[in-house]
Amino acid sequence: MAPVYKIALIQLQPIDVDPAANFAAAEKHIRSAASQGCHLAVLPEYHLTSWCPENPKFISSSQESVSYLSRYQSLARELNINIVPGTICEVHPSSSTKDDPSTTLPTDPAAELRNMAYFLAAGTGEILGTYQKKNLWHPERPHLTAGALEPHSAFEVPTLPPINDGKTVKVGMLVCWDLAFPEAFRALVAQGADLIVIPSYWYMSDVDDDARRFNPDCERLFLSSALVARAYENTAAVVFCNAGGLSQVAVPILGAMGAFGTAEETRERGEGDMRVVEVDMEVLRVAEGNYKVREDMAREGWHYGYTLGKGE
Repeated sequence: MAPVYKIALIQLQPIDVDPAANFAAAEKHIRSAASQGCHLAVLPEYHLTSWCPENPKFISSSQESVSYLSRYQSLARELNINIVPGTICEVHPSSSTKDDPSTTLPTDPAAELRNMAYFLAAGTGEILGTYQKKNLWHPERPHLTAGALEPHSAFEVPTLPPINDGKTVKVGMLVCWDLAFPEAFRALVAQGADLIVIPSYWYMSDVDDDARRFNPDCERLFLSSALVARAYENTAAVVFCNAGGLSQVAVPILGAMGAFGTAEETRERGEGDMRVVEVDMEVLRVAEGNYKVREDMAREGWHYGYTLGKGE
């Protein structure tokens, strides 16, 4: 029998440029998750700084937030829980100036911002996986550098109980707007990903008045539809933790599990809320047995193999 994973979704609306306060709220929830025997705790995108690139303190706050990665590693060791600490906005020399000794941070205009996600192992705090957001939402593009074109990577997580007759679980990570691209999921599933974790900063107000004129609830519809579709079409569990609401674990056959309301419908900014979702991982085996998505992807001559670099 496959295990039941206990996954803590920490739906936190961060306070702008206040990593200390945001970390304190996150730590409280992670400790609560560990006390309830959770295997994995997930935080939203930009959870330490919020997304406010026009704020004059945003760059310095991003630099400060990098130091919190080691504190999350310490929590993973102390509490014996796997942690995806949302994303951390990091300041780096740009690739074109990184060897230039005159480059300074954070005021140098050549510095680049990278939106980074990490998977930290229970018991050791080891970084098992790293991902830089590739598909940037259009308001992010003037500020962030997208991840390289190298393939998405799934990685084994030996600190999660094995599934399907002793198979070590494989995890992939995406971030927010990556959700809009089925190709990103296919690339991870082709590497055997069972669990795909998506920290997000997606608010229901992110579209303009023209879109809301057609449907004021269009973003809720987008997320609720796409998350379950991605789970079904990949026979995978999708762990979505979003500052703007609708955090959930989407799985085939069962649909959305533990879904939150929107940020406007839940707690005030700063405090956040947590929900523990129990997922019987046997559902993935049953879904694949019925739909045979992965089996089709793996067979010679699969129609869409070219999308995974398998030729025509």
